Amino acid sequence: MRCRRLVPALLLTIGLLGGCAGSPPLPSAPELVSAAADSLTSLRSVRFTLGVNGVVTGLPVRGLDGEITLEGGRDGSAVGKADLQDDFERVKVEYRLSGEEITLSGPDAERVIPASAPYTPRAMLGADGGLRRLLTGATELRGERWERVQDTDSIRISAKVPAAVISGIVPEIKADVFVKLWVSKAEPRQLMRVWLQVPPTRPEEFAVMLELALTRHNAVVVGDGR
Repeated sequence: MRCRRLVPALLLTIGLLGGCAGSPPLPSAPELVSAAADSLTSLRSVRFTLGVNGVVTGLPVRGLDGEITLEGGRDGSAVGKADLQDDFERVKVEYRLSGEEITLSGPDAERVIPASAPYTPRAMLGADGGLRRLLTGATELRGERWERVQDTDSIRISAKVPAAVISGIVPEIKADVFVKLWVSKAEPRQLMRVWLQVPPTRPEEFAVMLELALTRHNAVVVGDGR
């Protein structure tokens, strides 16, 4: 009787193992990342969401979302919402980059500040942008699993980005970082998400997590409201 009761569980286990064995094999991680880097060469606009879990010294951002494009000025243009925090307070504002200035509209007032060169659309998009340099500078690439992100079938890839590379993209980060990259299954391969772990700078601190999600590649018109 005991053996008879174990048969269904055994068959279920075999079925599950068979299902895993039948999953499509993962493509080559270096080839996927190289293809995604090639796609970034022609990326001129995108919608994004950035979340920061923790504090990176010198980077007073807890969250950003919006739309950026290379059109509309020397540094491109951008519009969206920002969650900012300094040493004393946290504030949520709307922002608009036009020309070389960013207009911040908060609950109390509006102010205009110069655009920060490392974080303009021009610095992030295109053949020489930070996103592409992140991919081309990544090492130890390893495919992990199939996942669905932003309603897109994707392959998750783990990697490391050396300090010399990441500091050229986010100057406030001075150490090697571990990353996970999500690249679309469909061609042309597109970068869909980046998860980045910044190690603590002091023993009493915790690692900081940054997560960037990308959608509407080359389909954004800044401020179109869609």
